[in-house]
Amino acid sequence: MGNRPTDFVDETGVPDEAGFEPVPATAGYARFCLDMKLATVPHDVVAIAREQIVATIGSCLGGNHLPGARAMASGLAIMGHGEATLFGRPERHSAPIAALYNGATAQNIDWDDWVLISHVGGCVVPTAFAAAELEAASGARLLEAIIIGNEVAGRTSRAIQRGAYLGNGLPNHQVEAPLVAGHLMGLDDKALRRAVGHSAFMAMENCPIGWTADSKMFINGLPAMWGILSASLARAGMISNQDMIEHPAGYLATVSEAVDQDELLKGLGDIWITRTLNTKRHASCAYNLAGVECAIAIHQRLGRIDPARIRRITLDCPGVTIYVGSRYQAMEPDIYEQYANGDVTHMGLCFDAGFAITAALLDGDLDYHQYLAERVSSPEIQQLRPKVRFRTDADMQRAYYSQYRYGSRLTLELDDGTVVTETREQLLGARDRPFDHAEKFRAGAHELLPPGQVDEALDALRRIEQLPDIRELSDLLRPREPSDLSAPPR
Repeated sequence: MGNRPTDFVDETGVPDEAGFEPVPATAGYARFCLDMKLATVPHDVVAIAREQIVATIGSCLGGNHLPGARAMASGLAIMGHGEATLFGRPERHSAPIAALYNGATAQNIDWDDWVLISHVGGCVVPTAFAAAELEAASGARLLEAIIIGNEVAGRTSRAIQRGAYLGNGLPNHQVEAPLVAGHLMGLDDKALRRAVGHSAFMAMENCPIGWTADSKMFINGLPAMWGILSASLARAGMISNQDMIEHPAGYLATVSEAVDQDELLKGLGDIWITRTLNTKRHASCAYNLAGVECAIAIHQRLGRIDPARIRRITLDCPGVTIYVGSRYQAMEPDIYEQYANGDVTHMGLCFDAGFAITAALLDGDLDYHQYLAERVSSPEIQQLRPKVRFRTDADMQRAYYSQYRYGSRLTLELDDGTVVTETREQLLGARDRPFDHAEKFRAGAHELLPPGQVDEALDALRRIEQLPDIRELSDLLRPREPSDLSAPPR
């Protein structure tokens, strides 16, 4: 399936090998979709994609517990109903709207995964699942589409990694979403290219100030919705540009001031970027997670601690953790004051290392519970906030940039002189530190699905390639009876 991308020409347009013509990226991705067969994909790549579904749906279920998700479901009622599943809710919507909702909830507590530098699962899995339900596609076909999404997203993220947008904010999902949907909807070569042209015509870039409110959920949700719609429009014959990705006046050049064209097809079909997938055991920005795990370990050692006994909390970490994890601490008014006034939501706290560490230290966990209003505003959290200090650790700084290691060391000083320290050299969920994704699925499904149904869903998800029709899973991923979370917020 490779397109020999390493033989690409330089910017002069002169081939580096006689007789070899470079493949434009849009056409190369379309061909990759058409050639994709699960039987030809390495077994470990298939296994990673299968587990990615488990973890991502766990993220979606966890995101359901926050008021913004309920408000969104209520607002989407204007769009009518359909055949596709909203994970964790009883109603169904059309495939594009289901992809929008599930893509949004996947990021609602920043519990989503990433390949290379692109947070991909929150777009790819909802897009694939909704399109598969629409087409009554098999589980094997669904896995093919998810792998396509990972491979494309990883490469487009590399191509624009020197631009203004990074990580969770990368505006590259309008490329992989129509290809994911188009593969499942059976588009031919030209229609796949046209689907990308429609999807990527109006570039969705995000405004950083919106990261403190519910609107941040749209980063993956809107491209997921528009990807399915674009595939449908292309299948119906609506015409678009067929070189939208790579054109000098096209999509990537619009969203990034620096585009490395050589990265777009490099190793496609031979080097599997899906193998770089990182997931999250706990709900926070990845830079915070080693510190969160340290806090949980200290909680397990000491039990519940009276905040008044804590003199100081010190986090030693890479400098990037401090940069990302303290970005909202200088807001005026204070982010907690704005939260209390209803001007922002929990969303900014998903990136606040101080909040993540104090909540995990007090509760011994960090999932949706800690982002609920009563916990965010609790006197215990407020008492510990000013006691957190950050320091850059030179060795961890080097390890982050040379080995992609997200390390942290947390030191707790008590009023009696006791000092407790925990260190983690890498976050739990990194590709070199895996965990059982069933834990995450169960945590997200808590209070949404009964335990027996959770077991059934996990069993079906882990044999997903054997399912002739993905709709066999639908009823296992939604409550059979309405729950408190099914109602709109008051």
